[in-house]
Amino acid sequence: MNLNKAYRGVVVPMVTPIAPDGLVDIPAARRIIEHLLDGGVDGVFVLGTTGEGASVPRSEALRLVELTAQQVRGRALVFSGLYENCLLEAVNTGNQYLRAGADVLVLLPSFYFTLQPSETLSSIASVLDRLAGPVFLYNIPAISHCSIPLDIVEQLLGHPRLVGMKDSENDALRLGQLVTRLSKRPDFSVFIGVGAHMAKMLSLGADGIVPSVGNLVPEVCVELADAIRQGDSSRAVLLEERMMATANLYQRGRSLGGSLAALKAAMNSLGLCGPDVLPPLLTLPDDERKRVRQEMVRSGIWNGRLDTVPASTSLVSEGSAV
Repeated sequence: MNLNKAYRGVVVPMVTPIAPDGLVDIPAARRIIEHLLDGGVDGVFVLGTTGEGASVPRSEALRLVELTAQQVRGRALVFSGLYENCLLEAVNTGNQYLRAGADVLVLLPSFYFTLQPSETLSSIASVLDRLAGPVFLYNIPAISHCSIPLDIVEQLLGHPRLVGMKDSENDALRLGQLVTRLSKRPDFSVFIGVGAHMAKMLSLGADGIVPSVGNLVPEVCVELADAIRQGDSSRAVLLEERMMATANLYQRGRSLGGSLAALKAAMNSLGLCGPDVLPPLLTLPDDERKRVRQEMVRSGIWNGRLDTVPASTSLVSEGSAV
């Protein structure tokens, strides 16, 4: 991790708390933001996949960005997801988020059509040219159904708006190549979004991680990054086990959407927010929420007692993004 880079460390993709009326729960959002900041995170990422970004109404999304920037007050960076297939909408929405206080946009390329590499390059460049602030590319084939070729990323290097990439593709070889090829550049930051590969890629030189499990245990994720930066491998192994075991509580045996509902149920157990998710996802039924709470009590996460979170004997599969 290059400490001289502007974009580095632990950026948590915050869940979007939803009130029973389907709008953003503002008091809960403030609680979550303070919880993350208390954990020492370097950035708060709203409207990401974990935040159901594509499902949040545009007016509510803008309100959430503005609220987050006001609540953070410069104590961390504010990242905002940007999901638009229409070029003009992407530009207008992205610039609105920047005016509302976002420090960085996280751009998911157009995902409706299956694009050829030249089309991918052109579409990304067209958005970058028209945005008024820093941009991370977002590679997540599980959502976009396409992978941004590393050659395309390299062709975009040097664009004045492009400052980094968050890669959530579950491919250790690709992630290793991304880190090796691009993390040494002083003007470009590489962030990893797949839990099973975060520690390894940090050790190889990645600049940061984007762990959804940080919604529950931000301090563990921060301590992991610090331990790897300091070369404390034994401490790093223990912290990685704790992080993965915690993620296992809501991800094990569930789809991506199901895991997001279970994560909100876990956060509800801690009094951080309600359990509701936005359509098309389904809120976890009462009996499943009860099981999540019971597992949290058994694991020691309840009341923040992380010392008893076990070294996982059945860690989250490599297909899961923490």
